[in-house]
Amino acid sequence: MEAMTLLSLFLVALSYGATACMLTCMPLLSPILLANSATRQQSLKVLLPISLGRISGYIVLSLIAFAGSSLLKNIIADKTLIGYLLGALTIFLAGRLWFSLKAGSSCCSSTPQQTPQGNFALFFTGLLLSMSLCAPVITMMTLSAATHSIGWAISYGAVFGLGATLLWFLFFSVVLTAILKESLVHLSRYRGFLQHAAPILLAGIGIAIIKGWIYL
Repeated sequence: MEAMTLLSLFLVALSYGATACMLTCMPLLSPILLANSATRQQSLKVLLPISLGRISGYIVLSLIAFAGSSLLKNIIADKTLIGYLLGALTIFLAGRLWFSLKAGSSCCSSTPQQTPQGNFALFFTGLLLSMSLCAPVITMMTLSAATHSIGWAISYGAVFGLGATLLWFLFFSVVLTAILKESLVHLSRYRGFLQHAAPILLAGIGIAIIKGWIYL
């Protein structure tokens, strides 16, 4: 019975990750990937900690539902607070991207070498991205609240997280990375401009998240 529940939850998360997540995360992730030259290696360095953060976030939500903490549930449900946190972190990432590009362009090497955006910041970004209490997430939390074992609650969160991030990860690491990289090749004359415009766009997205104009 539990195995069927896990399978059903995985399929729900898979369909959720293949639609809403891809579309809502594009404004956030596209500038980061673009600023990193949209290479496969750099994209993986960005997407892996974010994906781990998202999976961890769903496990946290599952444990909160299992524990029945009303205070934490109210905090998670406060979209304004989550928006402030995610927006501030997005602006922070934009600043790191900007200064890493400046540092790379000032080196003697002809090819700028971007420094990592910070695995913790990217992980925390993924954690906050998972805090959107939509219908599939609420379904996962309901199952976790009803179970009598903390092990199953963790399993529900982990399986949901894997399902929600699987197609999402493949789309951004393979499809979108290839599109952005191809764009940089065709617009090689403006490559430097596009890479430096990406952090500015990312900072604008962070402000829009704080203002409530964009919901992720």
